[in-house]
Amino acid sequence: MSYTKEDLGRAGFVLYQNEDGFRFGTDSVLLAWFASSFVRKGRKAAPGFLEFGSGCGPVSMLVAARVPDSRIDAVEIKPGACEALRKNISENGLEGRVRAFNADIRELPSEIRGKQYDVVMFNPPFFSGSKGPKCKRTGCDSERLSGRFEENGTMDDFLKAAASRVVQSSGHIVMIMHGLRLPDTLRAFDDNKIKPVALLNIHPLADRAASSFLIAGKKGGSGTDMKILPPLILSKRSSNGDGIINTENIIRIYEEEHTDCFI
Repeated sequence: MSYTKEDLGRAGFVLYQNEDGFRFGTDSVLLAWFASSFVRKGRKAAPGFLEFGSGCGPVSMLVAARVPDSRIDAVEIKPGACEALRKNISENGLEGRVRAFNADIRELPSEIRGKQYDVVMFNPPFFSGSKGPKCKRTGCDSERLSGRFEENGTMDDFLKAAASRVVQSSGHIVMIMHGLRLPDTLRAFDDNKIKPVALLNIHPLADRAASSFLIAGKKGGSGTDMKILPPLILSKRSSNGDGIINTENIIRIYEEEHTDCFI
């Protein structure tokens, strides 16, 4: 297995990725930030996180850095990606806090079926069936394709599994999804009796339509209203108009210590 090594820029953590596998990017950074923001400040117990479709583990690694007392179980169906996940757990000294499971979310191992989690998080495939741009890179393997298309579980499969494992009433299910699939997501939430509690639209530029969104929901409870959070703008045009730069909010999310809380 051939790996590349990336600096995650937080807590000194690194990330080894399969050279031809699915690559982590802004979506992983934003999901980790958003999921970490549903841990109540001043809590007494260490929060438990569960990640579905973890790949080589960028989201779990970043959550471990943002929430230093967290305990995380990460589930990945692809053996090669799960091998990289285990390598990242070891390289970052997280053996006592993060566990890797090579499993299908539709057939979770007993160690996970016997637990409930404060936060269940996932970045499911953005496209269903044959919709969406195919991977055009030479040598693109099944790991990349399954990361983009619903070949190993639909959005409904992810939400059904999450609803069964989240702490009822107080726990949160958190996901990131392509902007065009908001209607599908809300229907799937309703089908699985998950109440959306927070929605954050992500825009590439202030004058562009949302390209994706972050959403959080709760299983059980009553009278929960959904908060529409201020939009997150990723980039802006430089003052002289000749380039695109990161916004202050994105720089803060990437570089500063975690202070956000959406509860």
